[in-house]
Amino acid sequence: MEELKCVVCGKELKKDDEGRAWRKCTICKKPVCFDHLRYMGVWRRGLYRDYVEVVPVCENDMPKKRRRVTE
Repeated sequence: MEELKCVVCGKELKKDDEGRAWRKCTICKKPVCFDHLRYMGVWRRGLYRDYVEVVPVCENDMPKKRRRVTE
């Protein structure tokens, strides 16, 4: 059985606790404990309208500066 560790703090995680104690980062696909999990909004284009989807990311993959899109 492989050992899972949080990518930020190195805390050991159990495979069975996915979704209860940790999630995978959407960008790097590595496990992140809930203490270091952040969320980022991503614009998605739907069939009838555009919407913002909130995806989980680790602290390492968060953008340093937030950009504002103006149209």
